[in-house]
Amino acid sequence: MNLFKIAWRSIQHRGIGSFLTILSMALGIMMVVSVISIHGIVSKSFKNSRTFGYNILVGARGGEYQLTMSSVFFLAPPVENVPYEYYLAFADKEKRQREMRHSLAMVTQSHEQDSLQLASLAAGPLGAISGLGHELLAAGSEFEQMKTMQFHDRGMFDSWVHTVIPINLGDFWVDEATQSNFRCVGTKPTYFTELVLDVETERKFEFAEGRAFEEYNEEHGFYEAVIGSAVAAKSGLKIGDTIQPTHGDPNSSGSHLHETDFYIVGIMEPSGSPSDRCLFLNIEGFFLMEGHTKSIKDESVRAVAKRRRERRELEAEGEVYDDEDESTDEYVTPGPARLPIEKREVTSLLIRGEIGDDGIDSVGQYLPPQIDRGDLKATLAWTPFSPESSQEAAMAVNPVEVVTKLFASFIDPIQLALLLLTLMICIVSSISILVGIYNSMSQRRHEIAVMRALGASRTKVLMIMLSESILLALTAGVIGWVAGHALNFAMSDVIEQQTGIQMGFFDLAPSMPLAFLPGAENLPGWMSAMKVSPELMVIPGLVLLAVLVGIYPAISAYRTDVSQSLGK
Repeated sequence: MNLFKIAWRSIQHRGIGSFLTILSMALGIMMVVSVISIHGIVSKSFKNSRTFGYNILVGARGGEYQLTMSSVFFLAPPVENVPYEYYLAFADKEKRQREMRHSLAMVTQSHEQDSLQLASLAAGPLGAISGLGHELLAAGSEFEQMKTMQFHDRGMFDSWVHTVIPINLGDFWVDEATQSNFRCVGTKPTYFTELVLDVETERKFEFAEGRAFEEYNEEHGFYEAVIGSAVAAKSGLKIGDTIQPTHGDPNSSGSHLHETDFYIVGIMEPSGSPSDRCLFLNIEGFFLMEGHTKSIKDESVRAVAKRRRERRELEAEGEVYDDEDESTDEYVTPGPARLPIEKREVTSLLIRGEIGDDGIDSVGQYLPPQIDRGDLKATLAWTPFSPESSQEAAMAVNPVEVVTKLFASFIDPIQLALLLLTLMICIVSSISILVGIYNSMSQRRHEIAVMRALGASRTKVLMIMLSESILLALTAGVIGWVAGHALNFAMSDVIEQQTGIQMGFFDLAPSMPLAFLPGAENLPGWMSAMKVSPELMVIPGLVLLAVLVGIYPAISAYRTDVSQSLGK
């Protein structure tokens, strides 16, 4: 009979005592594994997001942690929105001119010029063909309108940035089947085409199915959506399905369901980023939903109505139109109706600055102070249409620095405390082996003496006792490891709600190089470079501790006096 079989029979013989020893150790290992795996997976998720494809985050003035957690990790609610003009301050000339065609100021100025042109043509030689004259004059008016409003040039910070992407938060989609809430993010198609997941590798989002939504689609209009991989896996949504977002947090009393259908046109590949658990809506459709617009002051609306009436009177040769029910929302360029620029807001801007040839991020150093002191407010003077209320104070942060500071201030100290706690648990668990075996020694001296009398050597008795200690540790370690992962799986919904990170039963803590272990300097180079998940080292570590604490009772058994013990 081999040593381990004898040791296992001994454990079975002391059933209750062995069971309690294994139980206490297993509970300790369960806590260790659960703490290590949860902390490791959460930390990895946050650290992976530190290599964003942008280095500046602009949003409403508040706390830098709150802005980062809401706009980078999609975990916290946004404080406030900022004017859409702040986005255009980082846009190039072409993009600004294209956006300005959807502004109240642009269309109103066009109407004023049309009125003057019609009056002039009616009195001139082209009066008989005023329609043709109107077309000729209107064709050349657009550039003058843009020039007059000073939007013919690029944005004030255009030369500083490589990419700028607006996002809007505040809506959720509720999966009735699982009662899960998923955050909706309003953004532009450039989120998928220009944003990179890692600046070093230039890796971008990929699609498992479908495509990115378009700014305007002939079939779906502005109402297309893309869903993250985690959303698709948990909800079962597929290409062609429709969703209706909920305005505000579904758990709050003020939330309500939007009566707007968005069509799923794309499902993203897993990226390991917070985007996996979000639904992305076309920002143009997002703007057109109820509760997503700024109100324009009454005097501005009346001014527009007056200009419309004058134009219509001239066109109809004296026919008068009533001012009632005049809406500024209709003042857009021909084609699909879009929300006017003056009525738009964005939650934040994801900005990738231009990095110099020397590798220095000068944008990250000099742009935030300018934004913090209010330079962006100068972009609001272009239009006479003033919103009733607007959050003009903005701030800019470097999300990489904020996350690094977050780890240094909060996460790393918590990690150290948890590691010390797990170390204490391991030590206490190992001592339980010592206590269990040592307490049984007085009852087992006769048993040991019989083995010695039957020919077992002192060394064999010593090895049997150590084998018993190792078997107790292995059994408790395996049970504790399984129980720890079962606990994580049972808590996965709570963990996902608090951190946005999904955990499966077999998810291990991220691997770490063996070089971090004590005494690793004595390991061969190839071995120290190996990476192992720290939770996979728990059981071997426990076995080592079991050997150390099992030495004392084993030596006590080794020294047992055969004649004296048999005499008892």
